Amino acid sequence: MQGMNESVEFLANEMFLISLGQIGFMFLACFLCLLYGKYKTGLLVSYFFIFYWGFVSNRIYWMELFGDSGIGLMVYFFCAASLALIGVVSFFQQDHR
Repeated sequence: MQGMNESVEFLANEMFLISLGQIGFMFLACFLCLLYGKYKTGLLVSYFFIFYWGFVSNRIYWMELFGDSGIGLMVYFFCAASLALIGVVSFFQQDHR
């Protein structure tokens, strides 16, 4: 239980900045995708926005968190690259078998 409290406290003390314009653009793009029945495209749009906000626009925070740790930077790069690869592969997937 102590680990959960520490995690919640850590997340409560951090601040990630996302501009209101980007949030509005994401909602508009997802709304249009849902309006025209392009559900997969809407999910991909929201996925890439979250990827951008989490890994690209807040990369300075992650670099400060990992410091000069080579292992930490490798974990960051592996997670970001694998998420990007999953997104790219999903563009070419026709069905869910």
